[in-house]
Amino acid sequence: MKMNKMREEMAEEFLKALKENQLPWQKNWSSVPFRPCNAISQASYHGVNSFWLSYQQQEMNYQDPRWCTFHQAQEKGWYIKKGEKGTRVEFWSLYDTETKQKLRQGEAEKLKEILGLEKYQKRVKPLASVYVVFNAAQISGIPEIHIEKHKWDAHELIEKRDLLLRNMQLGFQEKEEAAFYRPSEDKIHMPGPERFKDGYSYFSTFLHEAGHATGHESRLNRQIVNQYGTPEYAREELRAEIASAFISQTLGLSAKNSEHMENHKAYIQSWISILEKNPAELFSAIKDAEKISDYLLEKGELEPTRMHELEEVDMSEYDEVKFKKEEIDKLPKEIPYQMRQRGRAI
Repeated sequence: MKMNKMREEMAEEFLKALKENQLPWQKNWSSVPFRPCNAISQASYHGVNSFWLSYQQQEMNYQDPRWCTFHQAQEKGWYIKKGEKGTRVEFWSLYDTETKQKLRQGEAEKLKEILGLEKYQKRVKPLASVYVVFNAAQISGIPEIHIEKHKWDAHELIEKRDLLLRNMQLGFQEKEEAAFYRPSEDKIHMPGPERFKDGYSYFSTFLHEAGHATGHESRLNRQIVNQYGTPEYAREELRAEIASAFISQTLGLSAKNSEHMENHKAYIQSWISILEKNPAELFSAIKDAEKISDYLLEKGELEPTRMHELEEVDMSEYDEVKFKKEEIDKLPKEIPYQMRQRGRAI
């Protein structure tokens, strides 16, 4: 399937960043720790649009997450500043191949009832349109944005971690020398909180491993038992990393100085190899990453834009393991996991 102009540009920029030994999500989630949203409806962008607009925010040093089209700005009495260049986003709609018209959701549902599922699927097809949007920084007359601030401490952060573990029925073991998820145990292993330099480093690392755990057959059921160094292993790492970035941005986490990935260069090289052969793999990864982040937000009962400036949270102040052994023992016993091949923890 041929990619539209927006996806072609996005894939090129993503590969360019990787070839410069950069992780694009660490760049684009470090400046404006909020998910891009429409300036009129306040609705958040999702999937590739969210990822792409976040990347543009960082590249252009925009400090505002709001975006809108030229016509939307015009209707509000705002003006696009002279010489400003817009950013492409895609919008998916349903297209009736017989009437040659786009369908609203209600119209599509009604037509499905009339035709039946088989005829409906042959006649109605998804259609992608590309629109150009402008950031609030490119617009004159738009009201100033007001961002809520909320301070967290280490104890509150650990409470959020423990709630997510309980709701996922996921095992957890602390005081390890490395952070990883072991599918055969269905358990996350982590160093103690005091080993991390700040709250963001701790929580983003935890979210990365929790992202892997969503692939368990009792949750989102992905193939996650992959041998280290294989393309399949790299693909799963890509999904977990992007998911961690998505959820961090949704929660308003700041990541100015975070470096939590091991084998940084090795991961980048493996992703370059995969994406050069098949650029569409990036968009498949983003789609799965959004499912992962949505799952973690729901199970962790995490509120968007309520967690800020975690880089200032001193994890060394947390001197006790709140998630004690007796609490872990209350969780369901390990669910058998069929390992198709011998693999290492991820």
